[in-house]
Parts: sequence; C-alpha cells; structure tokens
Amino acid sequence: MTQTYLPTERTLDTITSPTPSGWIEAHKLVQGFLAEPTFIDALSSSVLHPIDKTSVEYAKALSVYAGEYCDTHEQDKSIGRGLADQIKLLANASYYLHNEKEISYYENERDVRHLTDEEWKYYQDFKPYMIWYNQLLSDYVYTNPHGTLSDVNTALINQALPSFPGESEAVERNIKRATRGARTEAASRELLDRTPIDYSPGTIEDDLRGGDLIVTYKGHRVKVDIKSSLSDIAAVRGGYSEIDEHQLNYAILKARRDGNDKAKHVVVIFPGFTDADFGDSLSLQLSAETIQTHANSLAHQLTLAFHELQL
Repeated sequence: MTQTYLPTERTLDTITSPTPSGWIEAHKLVQGFLAEPTFIDALSSSVLHPIDKTSVEYAKALSVYAGEYCDTHEQDKSIGRGLADQIKLLANASYYLHNEKEISYYENERDVRHLTDEEWKYYQDFKPYMIWYNQLLSDYVYTNPHGTLSDVNTALINQALPSFPGESEAVERNIKRATRGARTEAASRELLDRTPIDYSPGTIEDDLRGGDLIVTYKGHRVKVDIKSSLSDIAAVRGGYSEIDEHQLNYAILKARRDGNDKAKHVVVIFPGFTDADFGDSLSLQLSAETIQTHANSLAHQLTLAFHELQL
C-alpha cells in the first residue's frame, strides 16, 4: 500500500539549486546510470510497464544498480569510499523517501488502531533498510567534518524531487530531518573520540533495538540512543524534575517485555549541543576547549547511566 504525501504542497519541483561542487562527480554518475542500457533493460524486463520514474519500483531498481556499481568499482579501487558513499546516498534518496512514507503511514495507524499481523510484519520489514541509509548518512557526515549541511541537503533534495512531483515541501522536510539526525550522531561520535569511552557504531540489529552506538563498559555491551534535544530525555523520564534537580542528560529506557534484563536496556542521552553550535557545518563550530568540555560532560553522563544500571 503506497501512501502519498498530503496534496497541500507547492509545485515548483523542477526548480532546483545547482549541484554542490563536491557532489558533481557523484551526481553525474548517478544521472548516467539512468541512461545505461543494462539499467534500462532491467527495468524493461520487470513488471514496470510503462517505466514510471516516480514509482517505488524505479527507485528500488536505481538503488540496486548503484549498489552493484559501487561494490564492483570499490573492489577494483577505481573509486574511493567517499565517492561511493555519495553515489549510494544520491541513488537511494528517492527509495528512502518512499519507504519513509510507508513507515509514517503505519506509525500513524498504530496510534489509532491495532495493526494486523500482516501489517505489522510489512511495517517492520522497512526498518533495516531505513537504518542502513541513516547509518550511511551518519558515517558520511562523520568522515567529512569540513563539509556543509546545506550541500548535503541540496544534493539529496535535488536528486529526490523528480520522483515526487507536487511534494517538494515533504521531500525537503524529510531529507533535512534525516541529515540533522545524522549530524547529531556524527558529532556525538566526535566527542566520544576525545574521551576514554570505548564505543563503536551500532549494527543494524543493534539499531533495531535502540542502539545508535554501542559502548563497552566493564565487559558489558551497552546500547546508547543519541537524541537531539533534552525534551526527548524528559519524555522517557516523565518530566524535567530529575533532569533539573540532578543535572541529568540521560534516561534508561526499559521496554516492558525486557523486564530486568540489563543487556536489553537502552541509555537514551542528549549530548549537550544544539543546532546553533554547528552553523551550516557538519561539525561543531566551537572552541577546542568548549568541545572538550562537551566531551567530558557526555562521558560523565554515560558513566552515571552505567552506575544506575549497576554495571
């Protein structure tokens, strides 16, 4: 069941900003895929007749084609990781948004009714891909700290717009939400790099259970969910009273079905910085001293959380 965005969008979808200079090569390659005989043949041999460039099937085909291209050319070292990541981010932008629409539909439905078993499975099946794309985006931001958020947004929005005629505002909103979340997670990793905290990015399986990052503490593997505002922490804690009284930036999320199994608990944490601390950059635009202060505070808050878990 493919959902559509609300039809109250502006329709200037063909008017895009120039492709950022750092993304031109990736943009040209992805646009070139669309004219490749092998890509066209793959579409022609599918059930997609006539070829509809706005369909989820077309977006998925481009995603698969780009993935195979990157796998082949990274293996023979004809392209580097940075270019491969840009290609995959661009080629998957439309497929990501198609999937985002489906997930949003079923999340809204969950608020008003009980999903059938079939609907629940259908809803859950989207999540691994969404996590994969968000992790790819976060890794790209982390490895390109001197880039700008506007360049990433412009490149991805330009790529996705032709797939969603009449839906430009929704495309822009959802891309910017994804890149903002990726920047928050990447900057948190940069802070942890300045501390003795032993961490690694979570796997897709970890992320499905709430772990953006995995911290190893006294032999325990702890899932950490990075949040971009203190209000997210207050929502878990049931208010701001403990946050204000004890200067806490974290909460422990315990799913009812997990009981007292500490291995399944998640530390939900706000790293302490805001969008204003970045400007348009992909990395924090603060003094080295202030960044270290944020890093020390994040490490301290995590340690408090681990003590609360009695690890």
